[in-house]
Amino acid sequence: MSQSFVEELKSGIKAQAAKLGFAACGITGVEASQTHGHFRQWIENGFQAKMQWIAREEAVAKRADLQRVLPGVQSVVCVAMHYRTDQDDAAWDQSTLGGVAKYARGIDYHETMTERLRELQSWITAQCGEHNVPCQGRAYVDTGPILERELARRAGLGWVGKNTMLLSRELGSYFLLGEVLLTIELPPDRPHIEQFCGSCTRCLDACPTQAFVAPYVLDANKCISFHTIENRERAPEGLREKFGDWVFGCDVCQDVCPWNGKSTFESAEPQLWQREEFPTLLEWLMLPQAEFSRRLSKSPLKRAKRRGLKRNAVNALKNRRRREAKS
Repeated sequence: MSQSFVEELKSGIKAQAAKLGFAACGITGVEASQTHGHFRQWIENGFQAKMQWIAREEAVAKRADLQRVLPGVQSVVCVAMHYRTDQDDAAWDQSTLGGVAKYARGIDYHETMTERLRELQSWITAQCGEHNVPCQGRAYVDTGPILERELARRAGLGWVGKNTMLLSRELGSYFLLGEVLLTIELPPDRPHIEQFCGSCTRCLDACPTQAFVAPYVLDANKCISFHTIENRERAPEGLREKFGDWVFGCDVCQDVCPWNGKSTFESAEPQLWQREEFPTLLEWLMLPQAEFSRRLSKSPLKRAKRRGLKRNAVNALKNRRRREAKS
């Protein structure tokens, strides 16, 4: 490939990503992972809780070497899609609807982002085809065995904060990551080396269940998001009392982050953060399966299943009664 084509393609990829609604786009190479050792130690400590698919040896090994994911891969395009707005925050009535993580209040982001990433991938392969450059690609939206936050940091999108989220001075942390792996070599962007958390520990201090055993280390066994989404069993009683109103996910560590307070960026993707006829806490207790499926069509909440959401709503209402009894 000529240098001029490579530079033109890189600029075109970023312009096309912006047209597709991505708030940020960066490119990195496929050098050996710098964080895989920490990831393996996290698994050995059992911090993945009952999410055993994360701990399967084949998946763990693939995260160390992208060649195991896509043979011949040379570059990774990393993108971010923002999902938070002040309009969304003001309209959400948590006293009635309970706590639902902001990313889950509309349609499933996997569907939206995967479709657009495939469009981006098709555009890239078409450009390469016009110049007789062979190119294969593979798109992922937090479903593949890759260390996406490390890749995003290397692509210049932000740094990993103490709450393990990727943070950006412009975007905060209310954004979703996606990747396109490519078998062509593109000039990498400057990695995001700087850390801007400083001595701040608000995210760690605010966690209702103290799920962070140390800065940058999350124990899913204590995490509200794990227990309200992935866990098919009931959490321990002493832990459930700390879940508050949360019925699906948790935003506490993001809500208190100063970088989210400073960010003025707002999502242009209303389908991600709004939905008509959202069930109330009381409706979760009696919603029939057919109505559940209709009202939550294409919703990420289906991940927890009807039984799990009913369980979570019951716990939220119990916690509310406990608070009222103490007041």
